[in-house]
Amino acid sequence: MTQSYNTILVAVDGSMGAELALHKAIHVAKRNHARLVITHVIDTRALHNVAAFDASVYESLEREATELLKGYQEEALAAGLSDVQVLIEFGNPKTLLAHDIPKQSGADLMLLGATGLNAFERLLIGSSSEYILRHATIDLLIVREEQKTI
Repeated sequence: MTQSYNTILVAVDGSMGAELALHKAIHVAKRNHARLVITHVIDTRALHNVAAFDASVYESLEREATELLKGYQEEALAAGLSDVQVLIEFGNPKTLLAHDIPKQSGADLMLLGATGLNAFERLLIGSSSEYILRHATIDLLIVREEQKTI
């Protein structure tokens, strides 16, 4: 039995890993004749103290995210997809991507770029991809950057 997907969710943050995940998501969506949902989560956990002094921080981050997603949406449409939606959320990326956003979007496959954190950073703050991998209720594909050989 061949598995097909109806709604592909890809999480992006502007990093190279996220762009690789986007490109792969576009190809998977084309092969499956699926809807593509491109999402970005603005991590508010680190902003609470800053935002108390300057509410424009949230507006600035949302404006940047909107521009980023607009460019990605245009790229997906130019690649031949007809149903491409964008979604910006505020909160904890780990929990939103593992639980809320897949349910809200109706996604049945999520693509994520592999994290670029080193072992010490993962120990301190944890890997978002690892958390989502353990808690997601839909299929998940972690996209890794190509390793250059010497």
